[in-house]
Amino acid sequence: MQPLDTKVYGILFKTKDNTPIPPDEFIVFRAADNAIVDTLVCYLGKCTALGAEQSHINAIHDLLRRVREWRGKHPERCKIPDTDPATEV
Repeated sequence: MQPLDTKVYGILFKTKDNTPIPPDEFIVFRAADNAIVDTLVCYLGKCTALGAEQSHINAIHDLLRRVREWRGKHPERCKIPDTDPATEV
């Protein structure tokens, strides 16, 4: 199976039941990415408009808080998004 995300690899598991998520079903964004906060805000708006459950909306708000907190503690690790030419598809 072709992974969706070609920048990172690994095995991810759902926290609710510990089942693995196949590589062709996930993408990864890092807290260090300078576009992530705006991306999450946009995602929050879209999920709200789609009628996502309140628990999911709350989880996005919590994620935004944690990402902002991490970025505030590690400004030297924050960066402009990039892709290594060797990994481009």
